[in-house]
Amino acid sequence: MKKILYVIIFLCIISACTGRREYREVLSNAQSVIEERPDSSLAILDTLGRHSDAFDEHFRMQYLLELTYAKAKMGHLFDTDSLTKALVSHFDGNGTCREKALAYYMNGCALCDIGQTPEALQAFYDAIDKADTTRSDCDYGVLRGIYGQMSTIFHQQNLPLDEIWALRHYIECVRRTLSERDYIIAKGQMIRPYVLLNEKDSVLKISNNTYHELMRIGYEQEAAGAMATPIYIYMERGQMLEAKKAMDIFENKSGLFGNNGNISSGREAYYYIKGFFELASNDINSAEENFRKAIQYGHLSDGYKGLLRVYRAKNIVDSVFRYSELYEAAQDSIHNRMQIDAIHQMAALYNYSRSQKEAEIEREKARTNRLWIIAIATMAVIVIGGIILYYRNINKKKKQKISELERDLNVMRITRAEILGELQQMKSHDYEGVIASKEMQLLELTEAIERLQAENEKFKEGSAVREKDNLKQFLNSNIANLFIRKATGKTERVVPTEAEWKMLVSQFSNDNPATYNAFCSGKHLSKSEQRICILLILDIPENVISKMLCSTASSVSNLKARANDKLFGVKLAHPLKNNLIHALNSI
Repeated sequence: MKKILYVIIFLCIISACTGRREYREVLSNAQSVIEERPDSSLAILDTLGRHSDAFDEHFRMQYLLELTYAKAKMGHLFDTDSLTKALVSHFDGNGTCREKALAYYMNGCALCDIGQTPEALQAFYDAIDKADTTRSDCDYGVLRGIYGQMSTIFHQQNLPLDEIWALRHYIECVRRTLSERDYIIAKGQMIRPYVLLNEKDSVLKISNNTYHELMRIGYEQEAAGAMATPIYIYMERGQMLEAKKAMDIFENKSGLFGNNGNISSGREAYYYIKGFFELASNDINSAEENFRKAIQYGHLSDGYKGLLRVYRAKNIVDSVFRYSELYEAAQDSIHNRMQIDAIHQMAALYNYSRSQKEAEIEREKARTNRLWIIAIATMAVIVIGGIILYYRNINKKKKQKISELERDLNVMRITRAEILGELQQMKSHDYEGVIASKEMQLLELTEAIERLQAENEKFKEGSAVREKDNLKQFLNSNIANLFIRKATGKTERVVPTEAEWKMLVSQFSNDNPATYNAFCSGKHLSKSEQRICILLILDIPENVISKMLCSTASSVSNLKARANDKLFGVKLAHPLKNNLIHALNSI
């Protein structure tokens, strides 16, 4: 029974994986034809949508993105931006470069359709930023649509220089994705910003180049369609033969006119152009007929302007007066509409600027929070690193101290062995006075060895070194008293042995660690300077110090001056003793 259950589960998993793979293949097929045949892509996506219950969240968003794009390619108008905002939110952190760019592009289209032009332009700029043109799989079809939409917006807002920028990118995308015919027609669209700039020579050049290039590759109708704009410019310049030639090409070869002579829907502006040409050619009745056609299709200003000239030519005063008023009213209507559009654009721009300011405030808060987190993390790393370095330094110093103690211990053991040998030899010769002195030295060395052993054990066990100075304990130590006796001539020799010097420095460092650390830090004192400082603290006279160091009085004075300079910044020998006593008493 269990085996059958396992088989069923395995088959379900295989079926689910196979289904997901088939869905992705179908989505990929729809995507591959969406640029050239958006209707076919939409049909494929509608079929795929019947299985939407089986989609996971990411695939569902991918499906909605392609479905939205296909509908937009088919001319679907958005009435809200809620879906496109959700697409941007999802793909901005989870999508490919194409998906991110397409999501922002669709959001821009939605914003444009609901009248939020400034936000739409920002969305298109964001879409361009998301596209990665360095990749071999960059979708220039999506970029083509983005730049095309931007050029239309710039034209509507009378921004010809921005329109030229957008069209240049649009033309390059067309060159990469479509045919040579489409590329030439795209270049022909550059006449629009130059019309706004009133650069008529550029308009004529672009129109004629478009005509000749399309004729070269055999597209006669499309070539003839490019000759509509030059007609009016030639006519304004009085080049009636050129205007007539362009008009004949446009009317006879563009395929835009029916058998009754009427132009295709959407091109009715041509009627007032032809009317002005006929008026200039003194064919007043034909001109009047074309101006009335232009008025019939909504071109009121140019139509009334043409009829006003017609009735002036006919010298019909009543009609001149009537069409003067109509032309003036049409002009006022145009200006009013332009003002209303400008107000709407300013309002949209204000709302957009306000939302941008709010977004910038939120971004600034997030940036501040990130900086705080980084600062806290950095401080934590520094503190932890400092603690680690501190303990490493302590361990290093402890190991060094243990090594020094063991070395001193070995020296003292050797010295004690030597004295013990001398003592035994002297006992055999009955040198009682010398024996007593050596026994005293032996006792002192034994005590020092025991103390160093105990101290060494403490360091090995990790015991902490005292941090405060104890001058009294140092002065009462056996080794300090030994040096005082040497200074007062109560011992056999005034000059200490090397072992005794080390015992003295070791005793001083243990009882007065803070002062000893001052000897060893910064401009650390030399061995002779350290010994002079300790002897001064023991209140030993300078002439005795020179004997103990086997040096001259001037050398001792120089050593005192250097030590005073290093420790207290005073380049004098005399104040050193007082400075040392004062420093010890203040710790």
